[in-house]
Amino acid sequence: MVHKPELLILDEPTSGVDPVARDNFWNLLIELSRRDRVTIFISTHFMNEAERCDRISLMHAGKVLVSEMPANIVAERGAETLEQAFIDYLVEAGGGAKGGHEAPAESAAPLIEAASRRPRSRYFSFSRMYSYMWREVLELQRDPVRAALALIGSMLLMFVIGFGISMDVEDLPYAVLDRDQTGLSQNYTLNLSGSRYFVEKPPVRDYAELDRRMRNGELSLVIEIPSGFARDLQRGNQVQIGAWVDGANPQRAETVQGYVQGMHQGWLQEQARQRYGNSITTNATVENRFRYNPDVKSLPAMVPAVMPLLLLMLPAMLAALAVVREKELGSIINLYVTPVTRSEFIFGKQIPYVALAMLNFLLMTLLAITAFDVPVKGSFATLALAALIYCVVSTGIGFLASTFTRSQIGALFFTMVVSILPAVQFSGMMNPVSSLEGIGRMIGEVYPTTYMLIISRGVFGKALDITDLYTYFVPLLLAVPVVMGLTIMTLKKQGK
Repeated sequence: MVHKPELLILDEPTSGVDPVARDNFWNLLIELSRRDRVTIFISTHFMNEAERCDRISLMHAGKVLVSEMPANIVAERGAETLEQAFIDYLVEAGGGAKGGHEAPAESAAPLIEAASRRPRSRYFSFSRMYSYMWREVLELQRDPVRAALALIGSMLLMFVIGFGISMDVEDLPYAVLDRDQTGLSQNYTLNLSGSRYFVEKPPVRDYAELDRRMRNGELSLVIEIPSGFARDLQRGNQVQIGAWVDGANPQRAETVQGYVQGMHQGWLQEQARQRYGNSITTNATVENRFRYNPDVKSLPAMVPAVMPLLLLMLPAMLAALAVVREKELGSIINLYVTPVTRSEFIFGKQIPYVALAMLNFLLMTLLAITAFDVPVKGSFATLALAALIYCVVSTGIGFLASTFTRSQIGALFFTMVVSILPAVQFSGMMNPVSSLEGIGRMIGEVYPTTYMLIISRGVFGKALDITDLYTYFVPLLLAVPVVMGLTIMTLKKQGK
């Protein structure tokens, strides 16, 4: 039986990176070559791989110098190795004399002179960095879904987190269990119903109904007015009421308890003034006055905190995927086989994502002003400068995470762990860093999000500028060389 010939073309195998993977790769090729119906074409930069081929072609400047078996090429040039034979062909192609590998020195002069004009790989080259930067820009253009998700995703998350993580407790459904049924008890009930914090529901008749309606979530609060409530108040006795609060959410329960206690004290003082006038002596009270957020609403506090969180999460994830994607596709070999340095590679890939993150910052600021009604009261230039430094750090964290992972899933998970968890738990978003202890306090003191939060809240809510916040820029600036230095040191380059 005659089999139809098949053709297999492989270009720059990534197996040249890992010796073990390279051996497995060549074992596969040898097995395929044993089948008469398979022809394999390979393009490679490594002579030890070319020696394994049955027939090779040496090329220079787009021209084929020789096409022959590797052993015949070595014998024809009288060289010791295939690499030396290739060098002889290159020297000859550059204008030198044909013949043995010991060509005159002047024949190699043009090549040596050209090589001497090339930038040394140990120096930082802006042209090489620009090449990687432009390549990453083209990658983003070819994959607009990734860039669109980075922008639209941040807007969506800002809506969800900004409106979802709210400390405001309003329109709570409540009911009254009035066992006194007097004019004073009804007056007390009307005082509750007039508050913006509560929404009155039909009254409760007994404990069984109270338990049933709170269990199914119909009520969050039940006020129990005991019998003798009016009598004790008229006699000047201590007046108490019962407040049944749904404790499934402890934080909300504490807020409701504070509302009830404050309104109860206010009602008692009002009754005392009405009955006894201003001559009555009452216990000293404390009147709270709030600055910067007099209505004590959540949005003016949460929106400036959500922006640093998103500026850390999304740029870090995109930066991590940018490197790991090259590992999975094999294009990372361009870093291994070219004179480009690790710093040129990292900075070139970082610049597009910093620009994308800054665009994200501008969109989120616009969203905060228009949709959330949270104006920028302070210096926008101060906030933008802090955001630029912070975006360099966040993308650097993503690149640092990519050096420890080989898959995109692993990069996403690792980036989430090293960025989001410390930002939420230890940076002061929920609890002040000063209230933390131990390792949590140490993380909060050094983590960049801590200082970006202070700057963001200061500019948005307190009308501050760089003269008030310059001390918080110092930790952000120090984080840049630390994060980028660790990234460059941990990024592996072949031969390092």
